[in-house]
Amino acid sequence: MTRARALLVDLDGTLVDTRDANFAAYSQALAEVGVTLDRGRWDMIADGRNWKQFLPALLNDRAIPAAAVARRKTELYPEKLNDTHLNERLERIIRGARKRCLTALVTSASADGARAVLSHHGLGSLFDIVVTGSDVDRHKPAPDAYLLAAERLGVGPSDCLIFEDSDIGATAAAAFGAPCRRINFGASRAIMPPQPLL
Repeated sequence: MTRARALLVDLDGTLVDTRDANFAAYSQALAEVGVTLDRGRWDMIADGRNWKQFLPALLNDRAIPAAAVARRKTELYPEKLNDTHLNERLERIIRGARKRCLTALVTSASADGARAVLSHHGLGSLFDIVVTGSDVDRHKPAPDAYLLAAERLGVGPSDCLIFEDSDIGATAAAAFGAPCRRINFGASRAIMPPQPLL
């Protein structure tokens, strides 16, 4: 592989471990409408997905708009962000690569949620562009978010290197046609083993 011209980086579970904060915010938002959220089911159903892909199933066909629960989760989320953890090694890699690469955050999270996490961890200047679940109609595992990021950066799939944690994200990367480095920071907070990443 030639040297990447652009790094496309997933947020949740890759750059920042947001698993506990997301669960806490969704759990509270759902509890307010009478739905108890089981952690095991949450981990299975929500991993790597946009709320439009999992909230209807969690609401079990109740006459409660999923969008209203998602909005409430977004309101609650900033107060949960002390329970998030930055992948400092990946942050250093991205900062070092900015001297020679374009950078994009590509996440299924909502625009408000992504901005809150970036702000909380002081990452506002880390990326040239940010593409969120609010920017595309089809979410991962569809490649649409990666296609949009590449278009905005003016690069093709062969110019990109993707960092992802979830199977859904890796599937999106493969459909986009770019190499992908898997990072499982969100599940274990394990530091990536030494390897040539760029």
